[in-house]
Amino acid sequence: MAISHMEECISEVRMWLSNNQLKLNDDKTDLLMLIPPSTRQKHIQLPVLSVGSSLITPSSKSRNLGVVFDQGMTFHDHISKTVSTGFFYLRSIALAKKYLPAEALATLVHAFVSARIDSCSSILYGLPKYEINRLQKLLNQAARLLTHTGKYEHITPILRKLHWLPVHQRIQFKILTLAHKVVYETSPLYLRLPKHQQSRITRSSSAPLLERKTAKKRSAGDRAFSVAAPSLWNALPVAIRSTGDLHAFQRLIKTILFRNAFS
Repeated sequence: MAISHMEECISEVRMWLSNNQLKLNDDKTDLLMLIPPSTRQKHIQLPVLSVGSSLITPSSKSRNLGVVFDQGMTFHDHISKTVSTGFFYLRSIALAKKYLPAEALATLVHAFVSARIDSCSSILYGLPKYEINRLQKLLNQAARLLTHTGKYEHITPILRKLHWLPVHQRIQFKILTLAHKVVYETSPLYLRLPKHQQSRITRSSSAPLLERKTAKKRSAGDRAFSVAAPSLWNALPVAIRSTGDLHAFQRLIKTILFRNAFS
């Protein structure tokens, strides 16, 4: 039943594209089924999706907007791709660093490495620590390259000197930024979350809270934005939650996250 609905929807999309002199590449369509761990080991018959003249079989992973999604939403392949690409660029930059001024070197590292780590990083919230550590090793190597530091020197003073947040805190920073946009209604409609309705007016009423939800599946449900964002947002001090200006808010939460990471 679900497959038939999808085929009908895709058919309408194809018709709309055709009416607007556009074309849908049928054979480039990907079908990804999210399978829970308890079912993944069983031999289940996966459906086939009919798109135009092409029959699309389910893939084990699929790329969308630069993110590699997998059946278990572990993002292991996405992190592997980010790490391998990041180290490739670091090796290329290292070959040319003696010809680059410090400002140009910093620009390259930010453009090709740290920006890649931060891209869509909110989806990595709640992943196991060993997965986050793989990205942290990439960030550490970028910091060593930027500061001309040897591989045996301790990394914490280097990150503190650069004022770089570790990867775990960078993920929280991204979610809190999105939560601020939700609270102050500057986010897209699909990200809107209900606000907590206070029974009486208090001094903290000007600092809105988000309604907290309880996930049915702790391992995956707690990673959802609708669960993670209220949890992180409501834990902020009142003075920070009441900061309406986004840039001022980002400066404040970066200070808090930096203190939590290196205190």
